[in-house]
Amino acid sequence: MELFQAIRERRSIRRFKPDPVPRELLTKILGEALWAPSAMNTQPWRFFVLTGEKKDELVAIAGRCIAKLDIRLRILFKDNMRALVHGYFRDLGGAPAVVVALAREPETEGYMDDSFQSVAAAFYNFVLLAHEAGLGTCWMTGPLWVEDELLDFLSHRDGWRLLALTPVGWPDQVPPVPPRKHADIFWLE
Repeated sequence: MELFQAIRERRSIRRFKPDPVPRELLTKILGEALWAPSAMNTQPWRFFVLTGEKKDELVAIAGRCIAKLDIRLRILFKDNMRALVHGYFRDLGGAPAVVVALAREPETEGYMDDSFQSVAAAFYNFVLLAHEAGLGTCWMTGPLWVEDELLDFLSHRDGWRLLALTPVGWPDQVPPVPPRKHADIFWLE
């Protein structure tokens, strides 16, 4: 698969087959994803892969963000789409695994944005590589509303911040291509 193709064809998957993803495959994809650029080569990331009971516990914690998230959902979506999102947060579409990305808090104040951008680059590498391998993902930032609980659950409260999480598994849907909303590229000469 060409990179252009992976970028254009990747979709947010919200329904997964129950089949497990081989540990070796996820390890390989994550290992490759960590070749992302990072600010001052700090590589300020830590990735967790949760399956089984630990995944279920994480999903329960992440689901507690829905009340806060619903404030924005009411602005952006109609009731039927809001209902779908609420349902999705109950089990993250039945995905057999969840990958959580954390960003290390830098030792020098004022560099947190650098850490976030670095981890986001590695996380997007993971999302694209997962797609190339036939897996589905859905980049989720809603759980930032319950960041402290999630960091406590992962025993990483001190010195770490949550960037995002994604369910990962074999897709059980083919979402439509969403339209691009506007032009965002401007040339100044």
